[in-house]
Amino acid sequence: MERLLIALNLGSWKMNITKTNIILWRVVFEPHLLISFLYVVLGVLIAARQGIFSLPLFLMTLIGAVVSQIAANTYDEYFDHRIGTDLITEKTPYSGGGRIIFPGGLAPRDAFILATVALIVSFFFGVYLAIVSGWELIPLFFLGGFAGTFYSTIWQRNGLGEFMLCVIGLIVMGAYFVQTGYYSVESVAVAIPSGMLIANLVIMNEVPDAEADAATGRRNVTTTLGRTNAINAYALIGAVIYIWVVAAALLRITPPYTVISLLSAPLIYSSFLHARRGLGDRPLLIRALRNNIIGMYVFIILMVAAYLV
Repeated sequence: MERLLIALNLGSWKMNITKTNIILWRVVFEPHLLISFLYVVLGVLIAARQGIFSLPLFLMTLIGAVVSQIAANTYDEYFDHRIGTDLITEKTPYSGGGRIIFPGGLAPRDAFILATVALIVSFFFGVYLAIVSGWELIPLFFLGGFAGTFYSTIWQRNGLGEFMLCVIGLIVMGAYFVQTGYYSVESVAVAIPSGMLIANLVIMNEVPDAEADAATGRRNVTTTLGRTNAINAYALIGAVIYIWVVAAALLRITPPYTVISLLSAPLIYSSFLHARRGLGDRPLLIRALRNNIIGMYVFIILMVAAYLV
């Protein structure tokens, strides 16, 4: 009996360690949280070029944005599990969900509570920043909350998922506003391609998941247009992003150095080519997903570098 109790206690201890590791490495330190971090930095750098910078407000904005993305990501995992999408999706190293809910991992209830706590925390950060910087921040704050919280349950099931993900680009505008107390044409000009970049990331990630998404009622670009047309849409949106960046620089809305973000174009183009050729070749498709993610981060990092010059 004593050995059985010891074994049960040991098993419980190991399960708690597993849950802690999942929360830390698949939720709190999830790699794509770097997007929120970089977009906050980008918005703050735009303000800093005007001689405006507050370290406390920068840190508050950074924490609020990252916690908000944690809430959105975890809700997505929870609802994908409930709907059953993750259960029939073939995971790749770059797509297919974070898989934080499984026997021995987080229970669905744990994931829901974690997402809700993160949402509440981000709400208080948003309210504080709106009080300090101005009520005009509130529309962005609530739009971001609605986009992230209901991504899987409403937007993805009504053909609006990719459009609502463009809202992530508004982090740039929000971070700028918190520093300055107003919006600018420049912050909008940088936020728009930043949001389109995230939509394009998701479109490419949906290509290998098309069958599972269709089977569970998701209406996204890939299930609506088909995989080939979705890949073509990816290329078109990528072209629009780069044209936008060049036009903004030529019109002197953004610094001329922002055109260095075009150095990411070969990665995005190679992702398009690999995806078109990889519809029947999974290793090639996985290479397309990899180049897409690398290209996205190269674009964002080069934009940040442009504002550091």
